[in-house]
Amino acid sequence: MTSGPEGPRHTFEDHTAELRLGLFAPTFPELFAEAGRALAELAVGEGPLPEAAGEGVSISLHSVDREALLVDWMNELVFHTEVDGRVYVDFHFDELAPDHLVARVRGAEVQGLRPLVKAATLHDVHITEDSHGYSVHVVLDI
Repeated sequence: MTSGPEGPRHTFEDHTAELRLGLFAPTFPELFAEAGRALAELAVGEGPLPEAAGEGVSISLHSVDREALLVDWMNELVFHTEVDGRVYVDFHFDELAPDHLVARVRGAEVQGLRPLVKAATLHDVHITEDSHGYSVHVVLDI
């Protein structure tokens, strides 16, 4: 697990041919950023995440609801990691609503990059909000 109990954090749970990712953050944008950091951690493996460098990539997505938007966001990051050979660790959201987002992401090239995640799935995805912020579990196809 990363970060402290009050800040953004995530957990991993083994699941048959899949991995169940738990995401927890005080705000909606931080939930999306934490999803990106979790994917970067899986791609990097052991060791700290690299510092972001360069201009970055613009991402614009539209989805039917916030759960689908989160899954689409994660799949877009998986795609860019595979195609660009970079892990994305810095996230700036120009717009983030329940059905769309406009973001700029920055990352870094990593030696020994291992894109482990094939896709995020919609299986049992339900974003909840309480006094501590937002939480969700996402099953990743690995």
